[in-house]
Amino acid sequence: MEEDSHCKMSSIKNSTFMDVNKISNCFRNKENSIAEKNSEQKVNKMKSELHQDLFWTFRILIVFFKLIGLATFAHQIVIYEKRMSYTFQYSKLGIVYNIVLSSLMIASNYMSIPLRLNWNYKIKTNLSVCIAVLQTVFGALMICVTLISYCINQKSLVRIANRLITIEHEIDRLYDLYYPLQRQRIFYTIMIVCILKICLLILLLFTEIFTIHTGPVSWLTDVLPTFHMSWLLIQYFLLVTIIQTDFADVNRAIQSLIRINTSDLQLQSLYRTRIIVNNSTIHQLLQLRDVHCHLCKISEDASSFYSLPLLFGIAFFFLTLIYNGYYFLSFLLTDDTLNYSYNIGVIIWIICLIYPICLLTSRITRILIEVE
Repeated sequence: MEEDSHCKMSSIKNSTFMDVNKISNCFRNKENSIAEKNSEQKVNKMKSELHQDLFWTFRILIVFFKLIGLATFAHQIVIYEKRMSYTFQYSKLGIVYNIVLSSLMIASNYMSIPLRLNWNYKIKTNLSVCIAVLQTVFGALMICVTLISYCINQKSLVRIANRLITIEHEIDRLYDLYYPLQRQRIFYTIMIVCILKICLLILLLFTEIFTIHTGPVSWLTDVLPTFHMSWLLIQYFLLVTIIQTDFADVNRAIQSLIRINTSDLQLQSLYRTRIIVNNSTIHQLLQLRDVHCHLCKISEDASSFYSLPLLFGIAFFFLTLIYNGYYFLSFLLTDDTLNYSYNIGVIIWIICLIYPICLLTSRITRILIEVE
């Protein structure tokens, strides 16, 4: 009897202990689920905040590029899965606006060329006057070619922009690749690049006014073409940055899928069971391959779209570098102490010319690494 009672007591204790464990495990599971929900909510909140910041940043940039003739398309705000997004359309008003800007640039030569011929140069030679006049004519021609190119190839630009928006939605729908750190890098990169460019242009205007003592008519000959071409390079840089980020996301997704399936295959080989490749994994890899192909096509379209404006722009920058380099060497060979202020102005000119080119070349190098 004593043994029976002892067995009953031990069974009661064991059952009570098991119930306590079940209750504790239940509470732990609830706590873990609550913690996971809270962390997921925080991540979603960070994603939405970054999405809003990027949305408004791109909206400001689109309006700015429209004002300088580098965005002839029309854009509309749409709601896609409870998020604001863009859709781009063909616009005849943008074409008319660019034609008016081109006409004004051609008309400005009637004021700027006589000014260049009669300008009181610090070091006036036939070579410096010829380079200055050629720079004036070529700068106006470069702006006109760029503006007309945006009019002719507007459908291509609209197609590139809409495809990029579609790719962004597709990546966001298929895979959770929008890491906050990755999108923060884009946002901070855009902000830093644009702020530095604005600061350089303001500094350039100050040197033109207080050091070289030029006026608004003289700015039409060199400052305005440099300003326009610099922002064209910045626009191309921003487009390449977005494409490079999408390539990085797709490559990261492919690597993660390969890593997961490789570990599964290793486990299956350890247990000597039949090796089975999941159909969903194959489907995901095929979708990622399609996204990668679409990004390659977008890259080709963007390269062909910007090829003609960049050809004229790089040639203008090269001519301007020759002009400023000529003055820089001429000032170094003289002993006049007043030339130091002119040298500072020339150095700022050279920095303004090299800055967007260096940005674009470094970003193109990165996207080529991602494509390979």
